[in-house]
Amino acid sequence: MQEQDRFADLDGIRVCYREDGAVSAPAIFLVAGLGMQLIEWPDALVAALSKRFRVIRLDNRDSGLSARCGGPFSEVPKGFSWSGSAPGLTTYDLAEMAGDVLALADRLGIETFDCVGFSMGGMIAQHLAIQAPKRLRRLISVSSTGGSGLITADPVSLGLMERFFLPFDSDEARVTAIIDSNDHFSLGLMSSRSPQSRKLAEALAGRAGDEGGYLRQALAMTSSPAFRAELESLTTPTLFVHGNLDPCISDQEARQLADSMPCATFRSQAGLGHWIDDATSRLILAWLKAA
Repeated sequence: MQEQDRFADLDGIRVCYREDGAVSAPAIFLVAGLGMQLIEWPDALVAALSKRFRVIRLDNRDSGLSARCGGPFSEVPKGFSWSGSAPGLTTYDLAEMAGDVLALADRLGIETFDCVGFSMGGMIAQHLAIQAPKRLRRLISVSSTGGSGLITADPVSLGLMERFFLPFDSDEARVTAIIDSNDHFSLGLMSSRSPQSRKLAEALAGRAGDEGGYLRQALAMTSSPAFRAELESLTTPTLFVHGNLDPCISDQEARQLADSMPCATFRSQAGLGHWIDDATSRLILAWLKAA
């Protein structure tokens, strides 16, 4: 795979992205979740997709090497809530994050494309389907909601996420938080005892600082209006994939939306948490091949 960070200035937002696969191949965008960086997509999935697609991974605004939309926080703003934040606490929302993907597609000369979104990235991908239904060929929403920016995580999961809201005392503290988080949400697939887990955590911490981006994304997500009604009539071929043991987002909303959309399918992954494992990667590849 290629490992070259590229940058595009999109209406004042500098976005970092990488490309894999032939430029002449059909394009597919991979949209990451809350606080995630583009290097967190499974290497095996990217490699397999790049055999058939022009794969574009991007750091969402306020994550990775993309532009920050403010500075670090000293405290969590009053009015933040996972069940719905007060308006006016953030300068952008999920729809504008979807607009970044469309703007990048325009910049790269890509008219139509597929999209895979994980967690918050699934919400962004759903907004893409609303904003540009004629441009989005197929949509895959993994471990995400069904038309809202609100999550249903258990208290332990919420606590692990909230560790990223404020600056860490040291790089090692941040690395430890990433390791603990990945162990929890993967249900041990990315074990805290694994050398691979530490290697990834150190790569993430070394690649980019947070500078308040995680909390701003959480504010943008939780203050975005619900958008399920706009999805229900779309005919975009859609796959919802969800682990049946996901501790972060319940599968209920996505399952119900899949039943409401005329061209949508829901697939439950037994024993899976909030993660993309090998079986999920195979499902994504098989569905894209058959759809």
